[in-house]
Amino acid sequence: MRFISFLLLVILAGCSQPAAQIDLRTAAPTARAGSQGDPVALERCRNANWRATGYRHGLSGFPLSALKDVSDACDATGAKVDRLAYSTGRLEGLTLFCSTENGYRRALAGHPVDNICPPSLKEAYEAGHARGAQEI
Repeated sequence: MRFISFLLLVILAGCSQPAAQIDLRTAAPTARAGSQGDPVALERCRNANWRATGYRHGLSGFPLSALKDVSDACDATGAKVDRLAYSTGRLEGLTLFCSTENGYRRALAGHPVDNICPPSLKEAYEAGHARGAQEI
């Protein structure tokens, strides 16, 4: 399961603004090695737009545990993640992900109900998902 989460993060590695992308293909091996010597990963982690990263993760329906994977990769470089900015952006992205329309589309595509929606958005998402599931 951890490998799948990591793989998803690698696929969505370009998750911040273009000049400051977090590339987990570069950052993650550094995290595993425990080395702080990767200047490219360090620069990307230091210059990342954490709100945009969180937004993209929320919009994609990533669980909050995705933040830990990114944090581990950046912490190994000595750079710190702005968790507040990430969480703010993630909530903004979840607002779109957890919409009635998205729940409906995801049900039609065969996706199960996601349990990542905050309580204030969960009802709308699940209603859309139920409507879509009935049409299958």
